[in-house]
Amino acid sequence: MPHDRPLISGGEDALHAHLRPLIDRARAVDLSVSFLMTSGVRLILPHLRDLLDRGGQLRLLTGDYLGVTEPAALRLITDLEGARQLHVFQATQIPFHPKAWMFTFAGDGGALIVGSSNLSRSALTDGIEWNLRHIDPVDRTPLLAARAAFDTLLVRPEVTELTPTWIDAYEARRVAPQSSITGAPVEAPEAAPTPHEVQVEALAALRATRAKGYGAGLVVLATGLGKTFLAAFDSASAARVLFVAHREEILTQAMSAFRAVRPSARLGRYSGEEKDAGADIVFASVQTLARNAHLTRFEPTAFDYIVVDEFHHAAAATYRRIIDYFQPSFLLGLTATPDRSDGGDLLGLCEENLVYECDLWSGIDRGLLAPFHYFGVPDPVEYAQIPWRSGRFDEAALTEAVATQARAENALEQLTKRGGKKTIGFCVSRRHADFMADFARQRGLRAVAVHSGETSAPRASALKALEDGDLDIVFAVDMFNEGVDVPSIDTVLMLRPTESPVIWLQQLGRGLRRSAEKTHLAVIDYIGNHRIFLTKLRTLLQVGAGDGALRLALERFEDKMIQFPAGCEVTYDLQALDILRSLIRQPRDGEELAAFYRDFRERHGARPTASEVQHAGFNPGRTGHAGWLGFVADMGDLSDTQRAAWTANRGLLDEIETTRMTRSYKMLVLRAMIETGAFPGQIALTDLVERVARQARRNPQIKNDLSVDPDDTRRLRAVMMQQPLKILAETEWFRLGPGNFETNFAETSNTALTTLASLNSWTGGSCAIFKQRTWSMTRPRTPARPRPPRTRPPPPSRQARTCNSGKSISATRSHHISGRCLIPGHGTLASWC
Repeated sequence: MPHDRPLISGGEDALHAHLRPLIDRARAVDLSVSFLMTSGVRLILPHLRDLLDRGGQLRLLTGDYLGVTEPAALRLITDLEGARQLHVFQATQIPFHPKAWMFTFAGDGGALIVGSSNLSRSALTDGIEWNLRHIDPVDRTPLLAARAAFDTLLVRPEVTELTPTWIDAYEARRVAPQSSITGAPVEAPEAAPTPHEVQVEALAALRATRAKGYGAGLVVLATGLGKTFLAAFDSASAARVLFVAHREEILTQAMSAFRAVRPSARLGRYSGEEKDAGADIVFASVQTLARNAHLTRFEPTAFDYIVVDEFHHAAAATYRRIIDYFQPSFLLGLTATPDRSDGGDLLGLCEENLVYECDLWSGIDRGLLAPFHYFGVPDPVEYAQIPWRSGRFDEAALTEAVATQARAENALEQLTKRGGKKTIGFCVSRRHADFMADFARQRGLRAVAVHSGETSAPRASALKALEDGDLDIVFAVDMFNEGVDVPSIDTVLMLRPTESPVIWLQQLGRGLRRSAEKTHLAVIDYIGNHRIFLTKLRTLLQVGAGDGALRLALERFEDKMIQFPAGCEVTYDLQALDILRSLIRQPRDGEELAAFYRDFRERHGARPTASEVQHAGFNPGRTGHAGWLGFVADMGDLSDTQRAAWTANRGLLDEIETTRMTRSYKMLVLRAMIETGAFPGQIALTDLVERVARQARRNPQIKNDLSVDPDDTRRLRAVMMQQPLKILAETEWFRLGPGNFETNFAETSNTALTTLASLNSWTGGSCAIFKQRTWSMTRPRTPARPRPPRTRPPPPSRQARTCNSGKSISATRSHHISGRCLIPGHGTLASWC
C-alpha cells in the first residue's frame, strides 16, 4: 500500500502504486522522462486516459537520447485523446536525463516526484529506484521551481512536437540501443498477439467467404472471445481501415486492440474534437461520420476494409448512410448475438452473409469462457408507473424508483446470499450508482461508483483495486459494457432493466473471463413487471420472436427440458417466474404477427420494417391484410398523408409486392433510386450502373444474377438497358430518357411517397417477398409462426462441440439461430429492407 513518507525506494515500494492516486487527484499532470518504453507506457496509460477523459490536462516531454525510447511506446502515447501536449527533446547534441512528475490538484495544491525512474515497467514496479516526493502545502517552492524549469525546457530549440511523422522518421534512423552503453534496463520485447483457436477458425471462414466473392460478412463472437482483435487480425494487410462504432469507449478499446496487432500503423480518431482523416486506421463515431459534411471529406474508395461494430435499432439508418457511401474491398460486421429482435439488422447490412458464429453457449462448452450460475430474482419496483418513451424508461423517473433503501437492502441481501467476492453492479444512472455505492459503504462494503460524471471514482484505479481485492464492488453505468479486463470478477449484479439483448450479453460477459480464482460467475438479475424483462428471458433461453415461442420455452424450462452449457445453472425465484408468466401475452390464432409487431413498436419506439418481420420468422406478404403496407396501415402507423400516397400509388406498390422476379434486376434499380433520393425523381444512368455494380461486387449472388462482370461498365449498362430499365419504362410509373431513368408520379404525392419508400416502409416488404421466392428453391420456407425454441440434447462430448462457420453451411442445409433459419448469401437485398 502507498505510504506518505518522502522517499519512494522501489522494489516492494513501487513507484507505480504512488503515482496512481496522485494522477487520480490531479486536474493536470506534467511529466518529463528521458525515455519511454512500451512496458511502462502500458502500465500508466489507463490512468492518464482517465485524467484526460475527466477533462484534465497532460504535458509530456521525453527524449530520443541513444535511441532508448521505443517507437511503439511513442505511438501508444499519441493514441491518447484529449487535452494533451506531447513533445520530444532531440538529444543529438545535449544528453537529456530529467525524471520528474508534477501534479496540479483542484485549487492551488499539488505534488512533485523527482528521482531516477524513467517510464519502463522495471522502473515503475520492481526496480530499485529512488524517487523523492514533495507535497506542496508543506513548501510550494520545489513544485513551483520544477514547473518553471519544465516550461523553460519546452521552449528550447531542441524540443519539437511529437507527431506520427516524427515517430516514423525516428524509427527509420534509430539503431537498437545496447544496454551496456545506455544503462537502460533490458526488457523482453512484447510478444505480438496471436489468434486463439476460435479466431483462427473465424479467420479461415472470412478468407473462404472472400474467395466466394463476398464483399461483406457478419461474424458472431460472444463477449470475451475477441471480436475486435479478430477484426484487427483479418484487416492486417489492408492499407486503410475504418472502424465505426456508436460509443467512444468502444473506439478506445478498438484502438488498443489494433495498436497491439499493428504497432507501427498510424491510428487516428474521427469523433468529437479529434478528426484525423488521414490515419491508416480511422476510428470513427457513427454520430460524427454520418453527417454529410464529414462523410464527404472522404472519397468513397478511401478505405480498403471497414469494420462495423454491433448497434441497435435507433442507429440503423445512420450506419446505413455510412455503409452506402463507402466502397471498401470488404465490410465486416461484428456482434455478440445473432438475435435480430434488437432491430439493428447488422446481418442485413452484411448481405445476409453469416460467415462464422461462436456464441456464448459454444464459448462455454469449449472451455473458453467461464460457466455461469444465473439467479432471476423478483424486483419490488412498480415499473408500470414509470413513463416509457421511445423504447426506454424515463431515466429520472426510473432512478427515483430504483434508488431506494428497500431495493438497495434487497440487492445486498441477494449479493450476500448468492454472490462472490468481486462484483460489478450495473445501475440505471449516475445518481443510482452513487446511491448504491454510498449505501454499500454504510453496510461495511468497500464500494465505489464509476461513470462519466464528476462524482465518479477513477475507472482504471477502481478496476485495479477490484482486481487486487482492495474493493468488493464497483457500481457502473454503461462504462463497463465493453473493455473490462478483470478475469477474477465473479459476480455480476444487474440492477437495471435492459432494453437490448446486446447490452445484456455485454454486461453478462464482463464476468465470463476464465480465472483460477473462480469456478463460475454468479449473475443476480432483477425481474420486474414490464415486458422489457422478457428480453432477458428470450436471450437466456435462446428463443426467437413471438410470445408463443417464449411461452413454450418457459414451459420447457420449468419441465427441465432445456439444457444449458456445461457447468451452467439457471434458477428463477418462484415469484420471478410468476412475473414472467404474467408478462407473456396469449395472442389468438393468427395474431402472432400483430403481437410481435406491437411488442417491437413498444420496445423500440418505432415499428418494425418488413425485413425485420421476415427475419423474425413471419411472412410480411401474408399478413391477412392488403399487403405489407395495408397491414401497417391497419396497425395505425401510416399518417393521413402517407395513407393518401399509398392509395394514390396503390397500383405501383401492389405490382412491386406481387410481381414474380426470377432475378434481382428490378429490385437493384429500385434500391439504387432510393439510395440516391431519386424515388420519386431522376437518376443518371452512369450513377445507376455504378450503384448496381457496387451491389454486385459486395454480393456474389447479385453478381451471378447479372451474369456480367460488374467492373465491365459497358456490358453492365447494356444488360440494364435490355432487362429491367426497358421493362420498367413500359409501365406507367417509370420513364427512360436520354442518359437518365426517372419516375413518372404525380407531383402532389412525392413527399409522402418518398417517406413510404424509405428503409422503414414497403421496400423492406417487397425485398422480403423477393427473398422468400429466391429461398423457396433452396431452403425450407420460414413458417408464419415461430418454431419452438431449440433444446439441447446432451452431445456425446460437450467439449467436442464446435462453433459454426460459413464453410459448414450450404444452400440445402438450414442454419438455425435463436429459433430462426438463415442462409448466408440468400436474400440479396436485405441491406436495404
